[in-house]
Amino acid sequence: MALQAETLVEEWFNRNGYFTIRGLKDKIEEIDILAVKNIGGNNWDCIHCEVQVSIRPVGYISKLTAQVMSELQVLKNTSAKIRNEQQLKLCAAQWVENKFFSPKKQLLRDKLMSSGNWRYQFIYGNVKDPIELTYIARQGVQIISFRNVLDELCTKRTEFDFSGSSAGDLVEIINFINE
Repeated sequence: MALQAETLVEEWFNRNGYFTIRGLKDKIEEIDILAVKNIGGNNWDCIHCEVQVSIRPVGYISKLTAQVMSELQVLKNTSAKIRNEQQLKLCAAQWVENKFFSPKKQLLRDKLMSSGNWRYQFIYGNVKDPIELTYIARQGVQIISFRNVLDELCTKRTEFDFSGSSAGDLVEIINFINE
């Protein structure tokens, strides 16, 4: 599911005039999508986007911190044990730090566009606890529903509309189903 979702999100960016790099890696560090678009002269819109699309989520978006693992008395940081709001807040803040603000992620972005003023986006499907999205957003990350991306791909026409792109055929199939 992750590969297909990222492909559709990349298509969405491309159709909105962004140049994209998907799956940028440095050892185990990875960025799902970097998107850049010239908005005039030396001005660039730079976006670091993480994509996590679940249809039937059983776990949370963020992993447990060591502190919360201890509080919940669990051994795995991917435990789906119910978290209280403070635990959600702590785990979401650490997730955002790891996904967007770690020094290695900053270095990867700087290699592409060192003078870029980066924005951060998280595209999601269904989630176990919507409050987690609120805590992610409070860290400076724009939250976008994957449904909105699909709706735009299937209905919005832009100056960059083209066919034959990486997910163009898939978008046409989705449009066929919706007709």
